[in-house]
Amino acid sequence: MKIERLNEEFLSEFKKYDFSKLKEKKIGLVGSIRFKDYFIKIESILQINYNKIISICSVDGLLNKEKFSYDEWEALQKICLQKLKDQEAILVLDINKYIGDHTKEEIEYFKKNLNKPIYYLSELQ
Repeated sequence: MKIERLNEEFLSEFKKYDFSKLKEKKIGLVGSIRFKDYFIKIESILQINYNKIISICSVDGLLNKEKFSYDEWEALQKICLQKLKDQEAILVLDINKYIGDHTKEEIEYFKKNLNKPIYYLSELQ
């Protein structure tokens, strides 16, 4: 039996999205940690099927936000903004049109300071 992570069942959830619209090579994923499953799955899809270099601000932050103190979380956010400088575009995981405050800050930073493309998952449908 052949094992594949990106099998038909895995990919079926994402058939409605046209990831080919992402033209840039280096993409930062931003969004609420409440959608961490989307981060993990979309990262794999974009890297394996679309040959993209994907950045997530903090995997530990994504998986364990509740374990960080306020100061630790703010430090991670500052690092995230620095990491965004290296990205050619960002993909906002706006599941059900939800965009949290930190994500809004990341989008605003990317828009004002870097003036690079911003994609929204909801617009890839």
